[in-house]
This record gives sequence, C-alpha cells and structure tokens, in this order.
Amino acid sequence: MDNQTSNNKIFIYLLVVFFAVFVGSGLFLVMSNKKNATNEPAATTSAIPTKEVIIPTVEMSKGYINLKNDLVLNKLNSPANLTIVADSNSENITAFDTLVVFDPTAFDFVSAQSVDPNFKVYPYVKDNGLTLTVVKTGPSTVPSVFNNTQIVSLIFQPKKTGQFIFRVVPSVGKETTKFVNDQTKIIYPAVNEIKVTVN
Repeated sequence: MDNQTSNNKIFIYLLVVFFAVFVGSGLFLVMSNKKNATNEPAATTSAIPTKEVIIPTVEMSKGYINLKNDLVLNKLNSPANLTIVADSNSENITAFDTLVVFDPTAFDFVSAQSVDPNFKVYPYVKDNGLTLTVVKTGPSTVPSVFNNTQIVSLIFQPKKTGQFIFRVVPSVGKETTKFVNDQTKIIYPAVNEIKVTVN
C-alpha cells in the first residue's frame, strides 16, 4: 500500500512538472512573438506597388452592312438578286467581312460580284451561310468611304416557294461582320435581315 501511495505521489509530481514546463514554454513563445512584432516596422501602403487596371470598352456599332432585296417577288425558276449596301460612317475602308445566313434547303448560292471596281469579293459557302471577304484592290490613294453605297451583288437560286429570311449577322463562331479602315482599325457595323418571297 505504501508503495502504491509513493507511486501516486511521484506521478502527481511528474504531472505538475510537465504542466509547469508546458505553461512556461507557452508563455515564452507568446512573449517572444510580441517582442518581434514590436520590433518590425509597420507596413505602409506606399510600399506596395500598384498596377493600373485597364477595363476594355465595348465600341458601339458604327455604320452598317445591310442586305437589300432587288425584287419584291422572286420566281422559282429565276435567280434571286440581293445587294449588300454599306455605310462606313465616314471611315475610309480597305476591307470588310460580311456573314450572311440563309436557308440552304430553299436557296443555292450562285455568285458574288463586286459592284465597286476597287474591291474584289471572296465568297466562302458554309453549312447555312456565306462568308464574304471583300478586299480593296484598286489604288490606295482613292478613298473608299461608303454612304449607303451598293458594294456587292449576290445571286441565289431559289429551290422552293415561300417566304424566307436572309440575315447579315454580327458573328458566327469566331468570325465577325466588320469593316477594316485605312488605319487597320476594326469597326463593327449594324446589320439587318430581309424577307425574300418566292412564288
């Protein structure tokens, strides 16, 4: 019994010593952290480098690239003639892209010709549309400022009767309808849609 009592006393003494060491080391760490914190200079906002944030702006549409129907009624066995009419908002244009969407079950694309002799048209037929890349090939000294100007003549062959919509669209995937001026600045024009009747 005496042996067990002495073991209990030793255990209690060890517990007290362990607790004292634990508390002492905790106090030591707290005090040393406070001392280091007071020795460090306070951080100032002037020492932090700042970066200027540039927020991109969306440019409003300027001018337009529109479709125009040359005939009120189109015959099934006759070609449908459409015209691209452009206004460049006083910009001197060197090239432009136009995306035309139509129903390929109702029309076949036949041809695209430049009305303006200073431009050449490169048409690319896609699933349900047509991409027109129009590039200035005439002398660069001749300004090309469009003011409700007929630029491209389009011919489609109707395949069935009815009313159909042709649209100039702002974008398809990564392609866009746009002007490029003589300073190589890209300008996004307003676009339109027209109804084509075939009987």
